[in-house]
Amino acid sequence: MDMILTIFKSLGVDQTVFIQFVILIIIFTLVSNLLFSKLKEVLIMREMKTTKLESSAHAIYKKADELAEQYKAKVEKTHQESHQANQNKKNEINIVEKDKLKNAEQEFTKDYEAKKNKILEEISIQKTSLLSRVDELSGNLVEKLTK
Repeated sequence: MDMILTIFKSLGVDQTVFIQFVILIIIFTLVSNLLFSKLKEVLIMREMKTTKLESSAHAIYKKADELAEQYKAKVEKTHQESHQANQNKKNEINIVEKDKLKNAEQEFTKDYEAKKNKILEEISIQKTSLLSRVDELSGNLVEKLTK
């Protein structure tokens, strides 16, 4: 203990150190109540505006990802529905066009058969007329050959 007193005396510390220490504690308490409480409020508010918002930002990002997935699903569903509707319409048009083609083909076949029969009748008529004139024509041919 004597050694500590010797060190204090060499530093010029006397009995007023205790009073100074008490005054320092009183001043620290007053300053901490006035300044540090306000600083603490500012730090808490700053933390709420930065790190506390981070969790809400993660929630918003998560919700945005969910909405993006829903959007993609709806777009895909709409694409599938439009493709199916397009395919159905295409099939309906193909059926109608096949019917039209079949009807046109039947009409052309009837027309072809009618014209074919008409031409065959004309050939048959000309054939009969030529056959009826065979004797006359053969007689003419024999006359011309003999002359």
